[in-house]
Amino acid sequence: MQTADSVTLNSQDFWQFSLSHYTQAGVQPACLTLQDSYQGNVNLALLLHWLDTQKVQLSDAELHTLEVSIASSDCRFQQYRAMRKQLKTQLDLSGYKQLLAFELKLEQDQQYVLVTQFNQFNVSPPKVISPSLLTNNLARYCLQQKATVLLSKLQAA
Repeated sequence: MQTADSVTLNSQDFWQFSLSHYTQAGVQPACLTLQDSYQGNVNLALLLHWLDTQKVQLSDAELHTLEVSIASSDCRFQQYRAMRKQLKTQLDLSGYKQLLAFELKLEQDQQYVLVTQFNQFNVSPPKVISPSLLTNNLARYCLQQKATVLLSKLQAA
């Protein structure tokens, strides 16, 4: 349950952040490596990085709840991506781009689920904004996925 002073996220703002961040040097390949080699979730990683930039710290339980909230859609994503890759050689460029566009819509839907779940938490805004106050949501997730080698690239640092 939210209180008047809890942090509330907007899914459209998060989507725009994700589109912008994903195009930064090194981020896209790191995201794809996280997804394909470490079975990590790109949308969750982007959300965690966004929260880090906003100095919003999640508890381990909240992080776990976010993971659970997208588990079923993640499974469907893996199936869809496998199908898209199989069909790549059978489709013309236009058909393949349609599959990619649909996948992008699914990504946006999954981000909405993440933001909706986050907004159910009672996360307080940071009281002190200081350069020394470093949140580590993404670092903890990379550690959990055994993908710490990707952290600086995912952060575009």
